[in-house]
Amino acid sequence: MTLSKITALIQPPDKKGRVDVYADGEYIMSVSEDAALEAKLRVGMELNEKALLQVEHSIALSRAKNKAYNYLSYGDMSEQKLFQKLCRCGFDDGIAAECVGKMRDMGFVNDVRYAEALADSLANYKLYGPRRIMQELRQRGIDFETAQSALDGLKTDFSESIKALARGKLRRDMSSPREIQRLIAALIRYGHDYEMIKSSLSEMTDEEEIYE
Repeated sequence: MTLSKITALIQPPDKKGRVDVYADGEYIMSVSEDAALEAKLRVGMELNEKALLQVEHSIALSRAKNKAYNYLSYGDMSEQKLFQKLCRCGFDDGIAAECVGKMRDMGFVNDVRYAEALADSLANYKLYGPRRIMQELRQRGIDFETAQSALDGLKTDFSESIKALARGKLRRDMSSPREIQRLIAALIRYGHDYEMIKSSLSEMTDEEEIYE
């Protein structure tokens, strides 16, 4: 069938959010309202090869946006992580990147906001140190500069974090050098600096918090 012009755009009552497209009086496809808007479909529009490619592009973009909304409904994420998820769903790189850009423009993804909130949570609730926080941010798709800025903005006293972790991990009879080394290794895995660990544990020793 040779397609020439759109003759009708109908929103059927039994298909909420959909638009049935007719060309030359014949039904040719059903698209989402979002895709119809993206493709700028209108009655009288010529459906040449270029227009059909644009419709296909708009349909794919609409589907990607719906998938992105679904992902983001479960929680914030970085632009890179959202891009990767969309690609794993089968969207090509161009559609995924365009979708991420639209999510960013609408404020649904914001790497600075996400990095700052995540860094604060990791520092003050999980009691991670700077090295572990940086690692977690980078693994979630945050670029180094943004991650470093989020770290620099923290008001956390990491010495107090170390002491809090130590109190939770130490037993009252834990006084042997071997057990202390195990504690230090655990604190290093939390991402804390070795010298700060030694200093903080020394302060606890002076205050008789470790060897009671």
